This record gives sequence, C-alpha cells and structure tokens, in this order.
Amino acid sequence: MSKKFERVFRDRRLSPEEIASDNEVRRKVQEEFPPAGPSCIASGRLSQALKDALRTSSKSMYQVAQDAGVSQIVVSRFLSGERDIRMATADKLADALGLSLAPTSAEH
Repeated sequence: MSKKFERVFRDRRLSPEEIASDNEVRRKVQEEFPPAGPSCIASGRLSQALKDALRTSSKSMYQVAQDAGVSQIVVSRFLSGERDIRMATADKLADALGLSLAPTSAEH
C-alpha cells in the first residue's frame, strides 16, 4: 500500500527566520542521515534500487527530474507506485543520480 501525500500551498513567502529555521532542520537531518551518494547497484530489483536512490538523494525530485530531462510528474508517479517507467527513463534517472550497474560475482 503506497502512502498518499497531500500537496500544501503557502499563502505567503517564508520569512528570513523561517528560511533559516528550515535550513537548520535540513542540515541536522542530513548530518544524522547522510545521503548515500553515488553508488553501484549490485543485486536486487533495479526499480527498487532506483526508488531508494531517488528517496535518499540530496537533490530534490525537481532537481533530479530536471537533470534527467524527464517530467517531475513521471518521477513522482514512479515513486508512489502509480506508474512504471521505461528503461530509457530509468537510464536517465540513474545518470542524474550518478548510479551505475555493477556485475554480480556470478558474472566475473
């Protein structure tokens, strides 16, 4: 069962104090849970590895989508499980995240 998120819109810009507070919270979260960074996908399901990399990326979904040249909606629906993506799209997202496939020990 996938979790549904509700989009919330602000009716005003954030104050400088709110921006500073948000940045401090982000800094603390990344300090406690550092991003995985570029890695290799050694085994398991490719789609799950890609989803994990998207979720742990230090980039926003918007940034990843822009870097990959794909729609942010495509990325969001892929992450939520609403849609599958084509291999060409998976390749673009993997490149944007710095991922590569590594041969398994059976292939050596």
